[in-house]
Amino acid sequence: MRVEQLEEKAKEMRRLCMEMAYLARGEGAHVGPALSIMDIMTVLYFDVMNYRVDEPKWEGRDRFLLSKGHAVLGIYVPLVLSGLLSREEGSTFNQVKTKLAGHPSGKGMNGIEHPSGSLGHGLSVAGGMALASKLKGNPYNVYTLIGDGELDEGSIWEAVMFAARYKLGNLTAIIDVNGFKYGSTTDEFTTVDRIADKWRAFGWHVIEVDGNNVAQLKIALDKKQLTKDKPTCVVAKTVKGLGFSKACNNNDWHHVKMEKEDLDLALKELA
Repeated sequence: MRVEQLEEKAKEMRRLCMEMAYLARGEGAHVGPALSIMDIMTVLYFDVMNYRVDEPKWEGRDRFLLSKGHAVLGIYVPLVLSGLLSREEGSTFNQVKTKLAGHPSGKGMNGIEHPSGSLGHGLSVAGGMALASKLKGNPYNVYTLIGDGELDEGSIWEAVMFAARYKLGNLTAIIDVNGFKYGSTTDEFTTVDRIADKWRAFGWHVIEVDGNNVAQLKIALDKKQLTKDKPTCVVAKTVKGLGFSKACNNNDWHHVKMEKEDLDLALKELA
């Protein structure tokens, strides 16, 4: 897709995100974390990754794992818009007996490669998948999206060392640096500063971008950027809640039960 098309698709993604969040108003939804990653997810699903809607278990498909699982609308929305999930399934988000829970479980669903709830697991699993690709000689790529607050987890750094040790050039970790975690900013408690420098020190190929700039993301995530012997880390600086004025940089919208007036305002702003 051209940049202009991707920008329109990102708007459509945010509109559907808000509509699905409103459907889950009884249980609530993690709106802020999902909105911040929508540009990243748009470029991945509609410009970068290889997959087949009519053959969802195709062995050569690229894999995506959402490590920050609470931002689950960030993956459900592109799965619906790509056709890997139906609109009917999307309308059951966080409802009784739904497969589309508030964290991705993957049970009986296309497009969910691994469940995620507790933070810190996605990169380890993605590293295993990337190594399996190399061992089997099946050249698919693996992508995982990590939150900046999630970098406090020790398992992340074990996986960082593992991926560099095994030269997993087919692995890309994208870090959503929106500056917030549950209940606070990332700077208020233990956090990781100079993120790009640290990942470079561990032997990764690092690219820094504006994570809400589709043109920059399109270049950064282009497979031509991948290196043979180093995994890639895309440090994406984003704005939490981007796309809806009430949620923008407002941590009260980390998880909310939406009202109809909120939905109406969001759809007006995203028109």
